[in-house]
Amino acid sequence: MKRENTAAWIFVTAFFMLCLIPSVGMLFYHSQLAENRVLSEKPVFRTAEGAWNRDCFQELQTYVAEHFAFRGELVAADSMIKYKLFQTPCDDQVVIGKDGWLFFGETLADYAGVMLNDSELDQIVKKMSDVCDYIQGQGKQPLFVIVPNKNNIYSEYMPARFGSKAEQCNLTLLQEKLSAYDVPYVDAQRILLEQKAKDELYLHEDTHWNNTGARLVLNEIYGLYGLFDNYSLTGYTIEENHSPDLYNILFPQTQHCEAQRIYEDGKNYDYIGRLHSLDDLTIRTQAADGNGKSILVYRDSFGRALIPYIGGTFDNATFNRSTPYDLSLVADTDCDYVLIEIVERNLADLGEIEIP
Repeated sequence: MKRENTAAWIFVTAFFMLCLIPSVGMLFYHSQLAENRVLSEKPVFRTAEGAWNRDCFQELQTYVAEHFAFRGELVAADSMIKYKLFQTPCDDQVVIGKDGWLFFGETLADYAGVMLNDSELDQIVKKMSDVCDYIQGQGKQPLFVIVPNKNNIYSEYMPARFGSKAEQCNLTLLQEKLSAYDVPYVDAQRILLEQKAKDELYLHEDTHWNNTGARLVLNEIYGLYGLFDNYSLTGYTIEENHSPDLYNILFPQTQHCEAQRIYEDGKNYDYIGRLHSLDDLTIRTQAADGNGKSILVYRDSFGRALIPYIGGTFDNATFNRSTPYDLSLVADTDCDYVLIEIVERNLADLGEIEIP
C-alpha cells in the first residue's frame, strides 16, 4: 500500500512539474517562433493615462498563450508528427501531396472546377480588351500572361482525396474568349504542360515555378513581342538556396532551403535606387548591354523569377506589384512594352483594373 501511495505521489508531482514548465520557463527561456504576425506585448496594469487597465488579465492570458516556454519547439514537433505520420498539414493553407510535393490551399477551387459564370468571364475579358486598347493608345505593346497554379500542371501529385483535376477550368475558358476578342496573351498553361515531361518547372515545396519554368514562358513572351532574345533551359547549376514558402508555413521554426536551378547568362544589370527585396512595390533596373528597348511589367509573386532575366535583357525595366494593377504608370513610364502577369488563382482580379 505504501509503495502505491509513493508511486501516486511521484506521478502527481511529475505531472504538475510538467504543467509548470511552460509558464515558469518563461522566466529564463524565450521561445523563438517565426510567425507572419505580430505577437502580443507584455500587459501593463496601468494605461499611459495612469488609469487601471481593465483588460490586463485578458491581455495576460493572450500573452502567455503566445509566449510560453518551448512553444516554438512544441509547435514544430506537432507539425512534424502530423506531416510525417498522418500526411496532415497543421495549416489549411497547405495541401500535402505525393512524393514530397506541397500545394497552396487557395488553388483547390480552381482544381475542383469551381467556375465563374459566363457574365463574370465576359466582364473580365471586356476589361482586358479595354486595357489593351488603352495601352496601345499610349503607343505601347500590351501582352497578358496568366501563370497556371502548380496543381494545374502537376495534378498527378495531388492527394487522391481531391479527385482528378477538373476537365474545364476558368483559365481555359477565359483564354478561349481572349482569342475571340483578339487580346494578346501567352498560353503558359499549354507551354508548361508540353514541357513538363522533359523538365521540372515548379518547386516542390513552394507555390511558385522554378527558374526553368519562368525562362520557358519568358521565351514565349519575347517571341510574341517579336524579340530575338532567347534563354536556354539547360546549363544550370543546382543550389539549395531557396526558402520555400509552403514548407515554411508548416515548419516556421525550421531553417530549410529547397534546391533551385541557377543560370548564369552573363547579362549584367543594375537596380535603380535602393532594393529591399524582390517583393518591393516598385523595382527598376537598367542594363548597359540591353536590347535597346524598355518594358513595364505588372506582376505578382511569380514575377520575382522574371526580374533577373528581364532586367538583363532590356535597357530599362520597371516592375510594379500594386493591387489592383495601377495603369496610370503606363502613361508615366517611358517604355515600348507593357507585360501584365498574374497567377491563375487571382485571374478574377483582372476585372478590377481601373483604366485612367
